[in-house]
Amino acid sequence: MKPRQAAPSRRPVHAGDLRIDAWAGTREACIAEAVDALVGSFLGPRRPAPTSRSSFRVTGSTDAELLRAVLRQVISDVLDRQEVPVATAVTATANGLGVTCRTVSAGSIVPAGALPKSLSRDGALCVRFPSGWWCTARIDV
Repeated sequence: MKPRQAAPSRRPVHAGDLRIDAWAGTREACIAEAVDALVGSFLGPRRPAPTSRSSFRVTGSTDAELLRAVLRQVISDVLDRQEVPVATAVTATANGLGVTCRTVSAGSIVPAGALPKSLSRDGALCVRFPSGWWCTARIDV
């Protein structure tokens, strides 16, 4: 009798990587869900009431570039401006996306997980399917 081999498994490129996935009916809603998944990775399922609002715009020539730009800006805002989005709305603009986040101060939360450090260089996709959109990204934590 042959010894049973373990099924192949996928391992992250780096032990500090986090993969987020999001699904929605529109590209904009899917990217907003990706932001929510990113924030949920360190904030947990409970969201404090927002205390302020921030907005930004991103441009990109592909849907994946737009996703990367939004996630990079959110990570930058968390690390540099100490703003954590607890609710996010994304709208299409003539040459990209407009993003409005309802936020809380990073000092007012107790993280349930590691804060994101950066977006992996080539680890983001945003794809349209007949039933809606799917986004995925690899985050360095």
